[in-house]
Parts: sequence; C-alpha cells; structure tokens
Amino acid sequence: MKKLFLIGLALVLFIACQNKPQRYFAESAETTALKSGIEAYESGDWEKWQSHFVDTAKIFVNSTKPLSVSDRAKELQTMADAMASYGFNHDKEYIEMVLDKDDETWVYYWATHKSTVATTKKELIIPVHLAVQFVDGKIVEEHVYYDGTSMNSEFEDIASMSESDLNKMDAIAQVVDGWNTHDISNLKALSVPNLTRSSNGTLEVKTIEEYETFMNTFVTAFPDFTVKVNNVDINDNKIYIAWTVTGTHNGDFMGNAPTGKKIETDGFSVWTLNADGQFVSEEAYYDNLTIFEKLGISPPLTN
Repeated sequence: MKKLFLIGLALVLFIACQNKPQRYFAESAETTALKSGIEAYESGDWEKWQSHFVDTAKIFVNSTKPLSVSDRAKELQTMADAMASYGFNHDKEYIEMVLDKDDETWVYYWATHKSTVATTKKELIIPVHLAVQFVDGKIVEEHVYYDGTSMNSEFEDIASMSESDLNKMDAIAQVVDGWNTHDISNLKALSVPNLTRSSNGTLEVKTIEEYETFMNTFVTAFPDFTVKVNNVDINDNKIYIAWTVTGTHNGDFMGNAPTGKKIETDGFSVWTLNADGQFVSEEAYYDNLTIFEKLGISPPLTN
C-alpha cells in the first residue's frame, strides 16, 4: 500500500511538472525583435531602431537615470559617427527570453562589442549585457551594462589633441586603411618619393616604389592581411604605433608555396614626418622569425 502511495505521489508530481508553464525561451517574437533592433543599430538605421520601442520607453545606460528613446538614439549616432566600424560578435552571442515571477517578459542579451575609432584606428573590445522588457511586442524598458572606460578615455584623448596632431592621426589612419585595403595610393600621396623603411634596424626600402613592392609581397601572400592599431602616440614629428597584423598564407611568400596557415604577430613602428608633414621614413620592429616559424618555412638568407 505504501509503495502504491509513493508511486501515486510521484505521478502527481510528474504531471504537475509537466503542466508547469514554460518560463525560458531560446527563441520568440521578442528575441527576434531585439535582434532586428541590433541589426538596425549596426547598419545605422536609427528610424528602424527606434521603431522597436514604445514612445514612452525608458533606457538606462549604466545608470539609474533613464534616457528617452530619442536621446539614446542621438547618443548612439554620435558614437557611430566617431567609428570606422562597429558591431557585435554574433558568433559568440547569447540571447534568451524569460517570464519572471510577475509574468513580465524580459529578453537578456550578452555579446562582445567591437569597434574601431575612426581618428586613431584603435580597436575597442567591450563586453555588453542588455536586459530588455517587452510589452505587446514593443520595448518599454531597456538596461544597458558595459565598461566604457576605454572608449571614454579614447574620446577624451582625441578631444585634447591639437589640430596638428589630429592631422597626423588622420595621416596614419589613411596609411592603415591603405594596408587593410591593399592600396598604396594613400601612402604615395602622403610621402616623399624617397620614403625609407627599415625592419629591426635593417634598411629594406629606399623609395615609395620599393615600399609598394614590399606591401604587395605581403598582401599577395596573405590576401586577408589586416593591420590592427593597438596604440598611437605623437611626439613632435614622430608617430609611434603599436600594432598587430594577421593573415592567412594563401599565396606565394618569398618563394614559399601557400600553406593555408594563419599568422598573428605584434609590432611597433616609428613614422617620421618632414616640415611639410610628409612621411620620410618608417622604422618597424617585430619578431619576423615568428612568422616563418608559424608557417613552418625557412626565413630568407641574409648577406
């Protein structure tokens, strides 16, 4: 009899659990709506972004003081205008919808936001968490959490720059764009004809034409060759840049057949300008042996 009672109790509990309303959802109309809003943000479609909110929605950004939808849109647009690129890493994002104890509908979103500052080309990587309340398919309240220290610091540094330093920053940004688009024209326009380049103290380039050949060696061997700026400092006529380069070896590299292997290496360059603001030299320092080791090939013989 006792066994029957326990079986009956277990059955009742099982049925009760089966009838318990679902509280967590990986997908829903609300999660789709939030993703659509994020897509609008990333494309700069501010009208579409605002369309996901009710007019009276409150947005809290690292604060207990709310912003209106229009004020938040202005903030985001100002930030977007200062960036060369921005957006979330969608390969490693997490989103869920939850019905809380008060039956309120909340969507939670976690992802890493990556942006490149237009003026300095510095990349900013910031984890972001969103907590968003929906009513009848529209956002009525949003909480945004992130550490904006690095972004605020970067903007403060830019605001304190002289016009001369801003022009130098713009010149460097154009050079980096040229490397990333595999186009020498920017550097040609900004340099003297006898531009020189040395690597780890060894002179490799004596003219802009030789620099173009040098660039083509890398962007042909690594078609996705990319330069990421980590930091820039200016002192008089010299610009100091800490950088990271990445690429995939899918082309001939100094006589070595493609390996399909990826490279990533850090380096440092010192660019010098003349009195007319033209680049006269680049001195680059990096561990070039690491590149050859990662590719499994031998470095070229030196005289």
